Amino acid sequence: MTEVSKSKLKQYLVQQSLHSEESWWLSRLILGKVKKIFGNELKAIFTGSAPITRDVLHFFRIALDIPIMSGYGQTETTACGTTTHAGDLSFDTIGSPVATVEVKLIDVPHTKYRSEMNQGEICIRGPTIFKGYYNDEVKARETIDENGWLHTGDIGEWASDGALRIIDRTKHIFKLNQGVYIAPERLEDVYIRSPWITQIFIDGISTEATVVAIVIPDEDYVRKNFKSTQTTAFTDLCKEPELKQIILTDLICLAKDNKLKYFETVTNIYLHPHPFSMENGLLTITLKTRRMNVQKQFQPIINSLYSVKKVATNNL
Repeated sequence: MTEVSKSKLKQYLVQQSLHSEESWWLSRLILGKVKKIFGNELKAIFTGSAPITRDVLHFFRIALDIPIMSGYGQTETTACGTTTHAGDLSFDTIGSPVATVEVKLIDVPHTKYRSEMNQGEICIRGPTIFKGYYNDEVKARETIDENGWLHTGDIGEWASDGALRIIDRTKHIFKLNQGVYIAPERLEDVYIRSPWITQIFIDGISTEATVVAIVIPDEDYVRKNFKSTQTTAFTDLCKEPELKQIILTDLICLAKDNKLKYFETVTNIYLHPHPFSMENGLLTITLKTRRMNVQKQFQPIINSLYSVKKVATNNL
């Protein structure tokens, strides 16, 4: 797309090939180079691990002209959960249960999610489900109930065609002072789309009305797009008020574009120069954020973000 942006003609042709249903021949002609990158022998693609954006999925379906299927599962389910079918061209579902498991939705306490409304926490049961955590029986019992159902911590919804859709997260929900519950991982999925950042941790406290964030900026992007910064230490760059404001503004724009509520919109951020990693204890072996560890390490900073916001508000 960087190459395409150099030419108005190329931009027009690519847009036509992606968005005109009548010009499938144009799509094959213009986007044929993408198919060649994969050797012209690719028969199908399977995507999992994290949600794929609508634009990326649409591009590859058109450019490659092959089935692209989405799957859902967890380490604890040995990946097996649900999968879309080869002919499914939807963008927001994760398909139906695979042959080895059962899937059900259960009520989520203190929220609007109810199974009778075809919404609730996703629970999975079957022979591919793990037996427990090594040397941690307590955590295993918290995850798998007495009937063998694994509680995933994800909130799903059954679509009209019987496919499952992920609509929220429950694992790390917290409550704000107006009584609303926040699922931070769902918000992080939105904010991580900012090109300015590489990692983000959303948090909040029960005495406040909005959320704040710990942000790890993308060093390469920052150095290319923020002043002349090649000789400046990245630690010093993260202290720049102007950079903080640029990133915060971009995050607020993302919140608006994705129709997030005011209490889901970040009102303050802290720029941290060092990425979360397994080495510093802030990522799991599967590269997921160790939320308790991050929260413990950054709690004083999170509290200060609210204090700074209050001072700024009082000065208006």
